[in-house]
Amino acid sequence: MSTITREALYALVWNAPVQEVSLQLGISDVYLGFVCTALDVPRPSRGYWRRRETGNAGPVPELPVAGPGTRQSWTKGDAIGFARRRKPKPLKLSAPQKERPTPVSKKKDEPHELVRRAEDEFRTAQPGSDGFYLRPRRKLLVDIATSGPALEPCLRFASMLFNRLEEAGHPVGIADGSEILIRVDIDNYDEAVKPDPARPDSPLPWAPRRPTVVHIAGVPLGLSFVEVSEIQHLAYAGDGTFVPVSQFNKAEFVGYTWKTYRRRPSGRLKLIAYSPFHDVPWRHQWIEGPNSPLDGRLEEIVAVLKAGAIDLSLRLEKAGRFFT
Repeated sequence: MSTITREALYALVWNAPVQEVSLQLGISDVYLGFVCTALDVPRPSRGYWRRRETGNAGPVPELPVAGPGTRQSWTKGDAIGFARRRKPKPLKLSAPQKERPTPVSKKKDEPHELVRRAEDEFRTAQPGSDGFYLRPRRKLLVDIATSGPALEPCLRFASMLFNRLEEAGHPVGIADGSEILIRVDIDNYDEAVKPDPARPDSPLPWAPRRPTVVHIAGVPLGLSFVEVSEIQHLAYAGDGTFVPVSQFNKAEFVGYTWKTYRRRPSGRLKLIAYSPFHDVPWRHQWIEGPNSPLDGRLEEIVAVLKAGAIDLSLRLEKAGRFFT
């Protein structure tokens, strides 16, 4: 099979595991992911085939309508856009005249366009299998993973950061389908607290199809917003529900109860910035503390992102990597 259309690729990846499809096409499973991204074809998440065997896989998502720039087919040997890539321009952030801020006509406290487009989806989303973190139906949204109670502060902080970045001339958006940019694995742990291997977290129930990126002097950096989880002391309140021990009153409940420790969303936010290039890693994250909200650290975050873009640009050039 030398040439395959979007429709045929969609049918293949939803009817056989990735290893079988990649073998049939004569490419690696990693490169198959690049082909799916270039043709805007959704593919099964990790564990899908096991869930399908037990009847818990859920409905197969529809093939999205092709946009104006979406490729309709792929031919074996086609480099999926690599030939159109160019070297990044040298960064000279020390010269203020090289930084040309994008004009911003809206007020700083207004929601950013990415956040405004995603608000309704997140506000109407139901919790995933864990019972806490929201799982919106659409996949092409800003990269946010949070519970319902923490949604508003998360959206507000994301909007503040995006507006501040664009004030400085760094556009923010969802990665274009023609760009081969990855989203790294994102967890909801607080680095200060190591997860208990005997009681691991369930995977976050939702992830976007494409990463959210900020371009700093041409260099893309991925951005992800996550509500941190923490271990809480809980009491069983019946009907499969648990409440914090501090709020549990035995006189209000009937039946057998016990206490346990489980992870629950904490209300604190974590921002992860990362390299969207799979073989050139870079990562930095910020986690809210009791007296250090992230919206008070915008200047620090922007400065670290600029420094990260410089570092990543030099390493990409050294590695011979190019990007759009």
